[in-house]
Amino acid sequence: MSGPPRVALVTGASRGIGQVVASRLAAAGYRVAAAARSAERVSEVADAIGGLAVVLDVTDGAAVDAAIATVERDLGPITLLVNNAGSAGEGGDTWDQSAESWWRVFEVNMLGTLLCSRAVMPGMRERGHGRIVNIASNAAFMSLAAGPVERIGSAYMASKAAVVRFSEALASEARADGIQVFAISPGTVKSEMTASIFAAEWDDPAFWTPPEVSADLIEFLDSGALDALSGRYIHASNDDWRALAGQTSDILAHDRLSLRVR
Repeated sequence: MSGPPRVALVTGASRGIGQVVASRLAAAGYRVAAAARSAERVSEVADAIGGLAVVLDVTDGAAVDAAIATVERDLGPITLLVNNAGSAGEGGDTWDQSAESWWRVFEVNMLGTLLCSRAVMPGMRERGHGRIVNIASNAAFMSLAAGPVERIGSAYMASKAAVVRFSEALASEARADGIQVFAISPGTVKSEMTASIFAAEWDDPAFWTPPEVSADLIEFLDSGALDALSGRYIHASNDDWRALAGQTSDILAHDRLSLRVR
């Protein structure tokens, strides 16, 4: 690999999508910081990929700032941030949940994304380069008329919609500084988080999207191939994202891959 090192910070990297993304990026030659709340689990991931383990609660602003400083001191300037840390919450009817537990989902999914993005922005702006990929969800868009989405809690759906709009706004603000921001959906990934939500579908392989698909997409986004679509929402399994560069003019002209009221 020529040129300066590519340094990636992946949150929620102790398992599931985050673990697979961290592993993929390390295999591709990135210096990877794997962040999560569980010290034991994230250390195992970091050891396995030759990365840096960062114990982090993404809802703690001071801890986020300290983590970014540690990563940049030990690995170099962060060129790619993957905001993957997330929570599905308890699910069920909104009125049966405590306000605190409902809001905690928003804090992890949205506040955590905000805090980590804010923390890397000064360095990226100074260098005139950087990419941020925020893990959203089709739960931000999907109809509630029927199907398994009915079992997803309102906090999760609302917070992921917020992530999509935040990503578009941040992309617009940071574009002049050479920073690209994307929101992506990983599809429906089999994990501890989705086990209770999609229990009836658990044994149906066709229902699930492998986490490797998200890792493929994130690596592709960091190649710069879709920088002209910064701020857009891309679905890892439903969109033919390798072909999107050739559709840029049409996407922008018709305002596709966005969260809008039609």
